[in-house]
Amino acid sequence: MLKEAYHLLTKEYTLTLATTEKDFYAVKKLRAEIFSLKYNMPPSILESKGYLFSQDDKQSFIYLLKHIPTERYIGTVRNFFINAHTTQTLMPMQRDGNVKDINFSSYNLPICEISRMGLSNNLLKYQNFSTLKLRTYLSLALMIATRINAFLYQYSTIFSIMEPSLDRILKRQQAYFEQTGKPVDYYGTCIPYAINRKKLLEETEENVGQVTRYYLKQLCQNPEPFWQFIDNNPYLERSDIQLDRICQLFKEYGDDVDLELLLGEKEIITEV
Repeated sequence: MLKEAYHLLTKEYTLTLATTEKDFYAVKKLRAEIFSLKYNMPPSILESKGYLFSQDDKQSFIYLLKHIPTERYIGTVRNFFINAHTTQTLMPMQRDGNVKDINFSSYNLPICEISRMGLSNNLLKYQNFSTLKLRTYLSLALMIATRINAFLYQYSTIFSIMEPSLDRILKRQQAYFEQTGKPVDYYGTCIPYAINRKKLLEETEENVGQVTRYYLKQLCQNPEPFWQFIDNNPYLERSDIQLDRICQLFKEYGDDVDLELLLGEKEIITEV
């Protein structure tokens, strides 16, 4: 990754998991701003439709992107999950987006849907970046949030219903989602996509691995709020989560720990 992008996504902006009522209020406020314009609806209608917060959000990891100098939240993304314990057994894209042709029987649980992704329309200018360049990097940050989460929770498959333009941005970062259903009309043409978790993490490591590791190490330094979130989520157990193992790997191997070790695909050899 370019040095300018690394600096932007770690020093000018920061990613955090929403864990408190204050965080969830920030999520609702941000969604109201973004989706009012995107869907041409007032916040009251968005709220009645569950766009600002819903039961799905209680079955999700929700990340916030914050501008550090102003402490203003400017982006958010949701990782909705389905596992053996969740009450909702269909993804939002199936229930709300009219995607009918995904067969769950071919996928092992847990699985994840990336949804409710959005950036503020009122971004502050940064250096000599064009608006397009800034929004591209910040959109990438929201993809990195999903990447962080995929290390922590070992999904088999990650799904998303996206506009073709977002898919093109992700492909430029080596995130090669595959179309998994027919295009649908969901406030414009959107296409359902899927990608294997390991494939996503391996193919995007060169471009965004450094930023991902930065945030995983940050989480290792202050894990308690994250563990409280896990303990308060009725669908998750600490044994589901890979954080302790990942933190131990950083401790033993440093910043350059092998990707296969982080993925849990390679045996740790302990010297006697």
